[in-house]
Amino acid sequence: MFYFIVAILIALYYFFAAPKTVKNTMNMITTMAIIAVLLVLSVMGFVRLLQSPPEVFVSIAMIGLAYYSLKDILKLSAKPNKHSRYIVGLKDYLIHHFRS
Repeated sequence: MFYFIVAILIALYYFFAAPKTVKNTMNMITTMAIIAVLLVLSVMGFVRLLQSPPEVFVSIAMIGLAYYSLKDILKLSAKPNKHSRYIVGLKDYLIHHFRS
């Protein structure tokens, strides 16, 4: 509780009584503290991810493989090749031949 009160007092000094040069220094110190906290949290998150079960990594790999395979499937052309024309022609010939 004591540190909370001290933090409030420092914040009130910063907002109401600090000169411009002190505010610039405090802004730099605050920015560096935020960057340090984010860096520590990201490292802790990475370490926690490495402690995950292997199924998580297999799932991530499968999702990546599915993404690239769907991307390749969407790039396929819908234009029929020359063999499909012959098959369609043969099918039409057989249908008309056995109808009559």
